[in-house]
Amino acid sequence: MTTNGGEEFCGEVIQTSIKQLEWGKNPDNLKMIFIAGNEPFTQGKLNYRDAITNAKEKDIVVNTIFCGNYEQGIRTEWKKGAVLTGGEYMAIDHNREVVHIKTPYDDIIIQLNSKLNKTYISYGSLGASKMEMQRTQDQNAMAMEETVAVKRAVSKSSRLYNNKNWDLVDAYADEEFELGELKDNELPEHLQGKSEKEIEAYIKDKQTEREKIQKEIAELNKKRELYISEKQDESNKGELESAMLKAIKRQASVKNYTWE
Repeated sequence: MTTNGGEEFCGEVIQTSIKQLEWGKNPDNLKMIFIAGNEPFTQGKLNYRDAITNAKEKDIVVNTIFCGNYEQGIRTEWKKGAVLTGGEYMAIDHNREVVHIKTPYDDIIIQLNSKLNKTYISYGSLGASKMEMQRTQDQNAMAMEETVAVKRAVSKSSRLYNNKNWDLVDAYADEEFELGELKDNELPEHLQGKSEKEIEAYIKDKQTEREKIQKEIAELNKKRELYISEKQDESNKGELESAMLKAIKRQASVKNYTWE
């Protein structure tokens, strides 16, 4: 993460996230915002206090991360931005280099990610472009650093990674989805002209294959995390990651969540 100064409209960012993101309505849901920057928290036409008030009304906790000196973050009101919703204020050294630990499982996870991509079946007007975007983001992650590619693969193996708007496997798992309502030209070429039974069988095969790969990635990631924890010490831990995890654990405990 790098910062170069400039305008940072924190109030507007918080307000936009409240309006545009889908927040759960269950009172037991843990709803959090993390906002980071190195400019005064007060910038922008929208007063951050108004945005914070709106967040609090929706039971959303705002956590602030100032990239710089702890006291400077307090002076520029980053701490107030967090305290008003019961959130955490953190200050980190954003120039500190994080030492990434390579594990024996990284390459295997990356290979499995390539196999995972082959289980996606694009459909609809956006299907092909979304699938291409998925591949591009994988390449971007790999170009940045191997560990980023590994973390992306792990994220994609989670049930939270869902693409039902363009992927037939995820769509088929949705109770509201009707395969029979799709037009032939909305299907990928290799499925056009096939019967609904044939398409359904193909989707189920890809679904089974995906679940198997996701399970393999999840199991390998457990071994990967254990390997990292054994090799890691305080000098090479990611400062931002550690700060965020501590905040999540504390706030989750208020909602009676347990951490394994």
